Amino acid sequence: MVAIKDKLKLEIVEHNNEVLPILIRDIGVNLKSGEDVALVRFDSYADLLAPKDVKADEIETLNHLVDSITNQSWILPAVYRGYITKILWFKPPWAHQFQDGKYPLQVGKCQQTGVLKVTSTNPYFTSNCVYASMDKLSNVHAVDVYVSTTGLAKNYSTIIEKSHPSIYDNESGSESLDVDNRKKPKLSNDNNHKDNSTVQRVYPLDATLIDQLLETRQFIMDINLSFFSTDDYIRKQLDEHEYEILRYVYTRIVQDRTDTEIQRYITARESALEQIRTCMNEYLTEPKLDQPILIDNPYLSALISIIRFKKLDWKLIHRYGMHLSDTRPPLHVSSEEMVIYLHEAMAKVLQSIKKNPILITISR
Repeated sequence: MVAIKDKLKLEIVEHNNEVLPILIRDIGVNLKSGEDVALVRFDSYADLLAPKDVKADEIETLNHLVDSITNQSWILPAVYRGYITKILWFKPPWAHQFQDGKYPLQVGKCQQTGVLKVTSTNPYFTSNCVYASMDKLSNVHAVDVYVSTTGLAKNYSTIIEKSHPSIYDNESGSESLDVDNRKKPKLSNDNNHKDNSTVQRVYPLDATLIDQLLETRQFIMDINLSFFSTDDYIRKQLDEHEYEILRYVYTRIVQDRTDTEIQRYITARESALEQIRTCMNEYLTEPKLDQPILIDNPYLSALISIIRFKKLDWKLIHRYGMHLSDTRPPLHVSSEEMVIYLHEAMAKVLQSIKKNPILITISR
């Protein structure tokens, strides 16, 4: 007699933000009171931002949710709805938005703005203006995020591929700041910049811990193909010097500071982003599309000139720049050998999981 195993539920979508409605429709509505699921994901991006145009109360309904969230902001709404309390994020070696480790997050409704905010002061959240202190949040939900770089085994150095040189000093660590508290861009590539991509790391998510985290809960597996090879449309449009200008316009860094100072920084950051958007809208649309650029900020003026000359979509550029933090977005076009290597690394992780997911989602 042949035993027939339960079929795995698989959903293939184009973009990550299309996963959230599936999760709500197929998983969330069937959860019992007090029950939650874990999210096991393979991706080069953190995707832990909060949607800016959706109020926390609106997340309780499915209407218009897909159109209002982005690929970077689909996870926290599921956390806020109480579906997900554990996230196991396996990232490729070239993804540096978070270092390996455990990140306890508190996600809640901002009492002032009504949108989702996070209590973490990690630069990923502060530079995207997603931070708020606990006393300013209501209806708070906790989630533990476990980050692990997959594929940094001892054989990785034998197939490592040439990476793009950094245009910032100490990109993975502290960076020099000017009087405006912004990163100082280098005017040329630093050939002495150390490439630490071959460094051996300690796996915070070993088989035992994975088994413990998933032992008492069901889990969803989300696979984004950027885990194997990560392209960057905006960076393909710009050379290194032009990209350096873009980062200088948008990027700031927050050191360890008090809550008051971080709040002051976020207010200034939001104001600066709005000023950039206003200037771009003024000089990159009619009637001033061909007019001289009269802006005091020489870097913003240079960026607008670049966008004009290359006929780029300024709204895409602005949206991209808003999400820049103190690390570069992941970029690595992999060889076939590297893709195979990461397949094998993923397989080792999957072999350590002793149960099947209740849902698998795959996106591009």
